[in-house]
Amino acid sequence: MAKTVRRNFPVTGMGCAACVARVQGTIKNLGGVQDCNVSLSSNSAQVDFDPKVVTAADIKKAVQDAGYDLIVVDGDDSDDSDDEAESEAERYQEDYLQLLIRDMRIAVVLAILIMLLGMGFNDFPGKGYVLWALATPVVFWCGRRFIGTAWKQLKHRSASMDTLVALSILISYLFSIVNLLFPGIWTSRGLEPHLYFESSSMIVAFILIGRVLEEKAKRSTGSAIRGLAGLQPKAVKLNSGDTYTVNPGERIPADGEVIEGESFVDESMLTGEPVPTHKEVGTKVFTGTMNQRGSFVMRAEKVGKDTMLSSIIRMVRDAQGSKARIQQTVDKVAAVFVPVIIGISLVTLLCWIFLDHSDNGVTMGLISMVTVLVIACPCSLGLATPTALTAGIGNCASKGILIKDADSLQIAKDIDTIVFDKTGTITKELAPNVVPTADMDFVDEVKETSAAAVEELKRMGLDVYMISGDNPERAGKVAAKVGIENVISGVLPDRKHEHIKELKSRGRKVAMVGDGINDSPALALADLSVAMGNGTDIAMNASMVTIVNSDLNSIPQLIKMSRRTSKVIKENLFWAFIYNILAVPIAAGILYPVNGFLLNPMIAAACMALSSVCVVTNSLRLKRC
Repeated sequence: MAKTVRRNFPVTGMGCAACVARVQGTIKNLGGVQDCNVSLSSNSAQVDFDPKVVTAADIKKAVQDAGYDLIVVDGDDSDDSDDEAESEAERYQEDYLQLLIRDMRIAVVLAILIMLLGMGFNDFPGKGYVLWALATPVVFWCGRRFIGTAWKQLKHRSASMDTLVALSILISYLFSIVNLLFPGIWTSRGLEPHLYFESSSMIVAFILIGRVLEEKAKRSTGSAIRGLAGLQPKAVKLNSGDTYTVNPGERIPADGEVIEGESFVDESMLTGEPVPTHKEVGTKVFTGTMNQRGSFVMRAEKVGKDTMLSSIIRMVRDAQGSKARIQQTVDKVAAVFVPVIIGISLVTLLCWIFLDHSDNGVTMGLISMVTVLVIACPCSLGLATPTALTAGIGNCASKGILIKDADSLQIAKDIDTIVFDKTGTITKELAPNVVPTADMDFVDEVKETSAAAVEELKRMGLDVYMISGDNPERAGKVAAKVGIENVISGVLPDRKHEHIKELKSRGRKVAMVGDGINDSPALALADLSVAMGNGTDIAMNASMVTIVNSDLNSIPQLIKMSRRTSKVIKENLFWAFIYNILAVPIAAGILYPVNGFLLNPMIAAACMALSSVCVVTNSLRLKRC
């Protein structure tokens, strides 16, 4: 059986949802690629592929042929660590942002100067040629990325937002040159030949302003990964079995066990809990956590890519790179969006020419055509879903809630029934030296937060169940302590999933929360599976969500975040779609026969840039929840 690996490749050159569809389709069509999800918000491609059939270099070549690029480093065929590629992508994105800022400043200064000369000064000899000279570097230097990308895509018979931008600035620029060099075309008909160099320049300036704001906002949505990666100690290199003395104020360099001394360790980066944890001989410590006052000696057990921190980084990276089902529909729309807009712009031009019987028909048609090309924004469609998911998943990770993929976060909002395992989930694990008496009177020690979590879940409208292999009397006592009325007791380990199946047969959307090997069948069957971080690897592998700190209060937090994320996605998609539904007809001039209103291409460029920034900014609200 072929062995597939999952890699997260940084992608460069994408600007909108049509770019995402192009890159994703290119990779998926390669032999040996099992699945691929491309994200505009993280500028990455998550690829599941068989390295014996297709290599990372093959994928890179295919993406380059499509007009984009893929960052690949040595070991990308088999090594499951993305740190080197992530670092290189970070450097690229930082350089790209600085170039954007530089080009934006040049474009803004020259565009303002062109506006002042073109509209604020009386005509003077050679004025048109001065405007031409000033507009040329804006169009062909500051706007080179749009024209260059559009040319590459044209050669591959594809189109994106850059195609729309390139067409709009080139049409207004070239039309101005024709009017400047051959004014007789219009003066012979008694018309004034207008120049639109300020439009082409302002379009470039506004779109670059939008790109800068958008890139900064997108970097903010992905801050969770960068924050976690920054916790990895780089100065200390240990092998499994090595001993190491951890001094006050030092980050722990590996996962391991305390063998001498004691201290308090800040584990908030893993668990989300601000209170330091007491560590003594025999307790576990984890990479990246911060030692407080005392010193202790630890023995390394897991190092490098095998540590919990590395696992968390991989899980969060995979989750942020995955796609919710709703995004699949958006991608299909985006794939045909740009060609449709180009078609609408051509129809707009023809309508003006044939329906406006004045000699201004061609001029008005070209202006409206440019405005339609500029104002249409597939970028906001492409950003609507992934930015919200990235921010929501990152927020959860900062609280010790690790989500497997985008669909898992989406599913959580629909849960109406939640089933808790008892031991290790609602109650604390039994100490090794405790043997329950026969009179399992003995009642397990309930976790401090369990009752509050159950109360909050019930307040949110969920039905709460407890399932246990314990006898009805003891299980009932635990359930009473935390306020659970629905108790399923005396269940053999291999029968838990039958009760999940029964609840689902009643039309319930069921979440199962457990921590042991015997919970894995029930976890696999539930609509949403949640594993406690103190549980077994099997339970965590079978789950869609892992609660690192094993605090049941994280469950209502998860569901609330899912609901908020879903709400933000719907808001983003609504505004992205309604923007285009309203803006494109207005840009085409539908209001002109009614009240003489015709949208200026410069205003259209500002609206287009603002729409993308608004979508990303709206998603960033999830980071503050």
